Amino acid sequence: MLDSTLALMAQGYAWLPDRRRRSGGKPVHCRLLGKNAVALHGPEAVRFFYDESHIERHGALPGPVLDTLFGRGAVHTLDGRQHRVRKSLFMSLLKDRGGLGSLAEQLRAEWDLARQRWAGRDQVVLFDESSLLLTRSVCGWSGVPLDDAGTEEMARDLVAMVDGFATPGPRHLRARRARSRQEERLGRLVEAARDGTQPAPAGSVLAAVAAHRDAEGQPLDPDTAAVEVLNVLRPTVAVTWFLTFAAHALHRWPGHRERLAAGDAAYARAFAHEVRRFYPFAPFVGGLAAADLRWDGQDIPVGSMVLLDLYGQNHDPGLWPEPYTFDPGRFVGHEPDRDELVPQGGGDPATNHRCPGEDVTLTVLETLVPLLAGLRYDVPAQNLGIPLHRMPTAPRSGFVMTPMPPV
Repeated sequence: MLDSTLALMAQGYAWLPDRRRRSGGKPVHCRLLGKNAVALHGPEAVRFFYDESHIERHGALPGPVLDTLFGRGAVHTLDGRQHRVRKSLFMSLLKDRGGLGSLAEQLRAEWDLARQRWAGRDQVVLFDESSLLLTRSVCGWSGVPLDDAGTEEMARDLVAMVDGFATPGPRHLRARRARSRQEERLGRLVEAARDGTQPAPAGSVLAAVAAHRDAEGQPLDPDTAAVEVLNVLRPTVAVTWFLTFAAHALHRWPGHRERLAAGDAAYARAFAHEVRRFYPFAPFVGGLAAADLRWDGQDIPVGSMVLLDLYGQNHDPGLWPEPYTFDPGRFVGHEPDRDELVPQGGGDPATNHRCPGEDVTLTVLETLVPLLAGLRYDVPAQNLGIPLHRMPTAPRSGFVMTPMPPV
């Protein structure tokens, strides 16, 4: 087979769904980055993929992705007991921080400050402002100290890590430099927290990572500790993409604004789910076959790359009637099955490789989208197109707003 890496970069999110259509809905066989790969689709495939006896992560993620998005030695690269022990660090943070209620309080406080800053400006770019707001919020919640200049640099770097992971060229180089810069800074911060020269608030991410012991009972080395602090900060700031998509949805379908602005919490959650389903984020996730496997009547040799289709599944008409219609009502009074709605992967976040930050994403959206819906602003002429060949994608303009005085 010809290698499909260039085709993937050219087609973006459409590449795998297009290949699946041409295969008649069967698993897609291809080559990516010089390796044989097979792509699976559907809730049963999600359960198959997240079975550790089937798929392993160690060695699965390409070096360029580790050096930009996840970091070397990250929890995403571990299997078995090592993965479960490291994953418990993240799960305990979400549990011990009061169900993320304190993060929601931080978000509301930062929103109020941001709204005051916007009031004196002719225009604001929501994508850029959201990245700053989320950086201030998650760093404050995590115990990571920042001044104004440090906030802007951190926000740029966290956005760059996400923006540059799936592409060669300048975006990728910016992402590598951003990760290197922040890993060095956070590594020093972890060491300072351990020796007491930098206070780490009790229960904070910084304190928890500094104190964490691995499966062998050893503290994380400073480099790995920095990687895992970033694996709280980076995914939270990545919600910038979803928040910008939410603004895009409110602009295209303004009928949702009133119910959200009125404080309907159930509708805010349903709206958050639909934003995550409807708009493109991760195209797929991957791992390596841990043994000779068989799926849907086809053999998958040990060591093969196995992909799980996320974007295609979230737009599968067999799961979602009228999948290209934006309809939060499909989730009102109905929480989605964990293996059907998979914008950030599937499986059990406590035991599998499903992103534990999914609850953070929902907290951010459920907190900020109603505030955005209640904000008075005009949307000037701009390019709000969302190019599917670009990964990750966003409205081209970043969503420009002209703030208006409150009534």
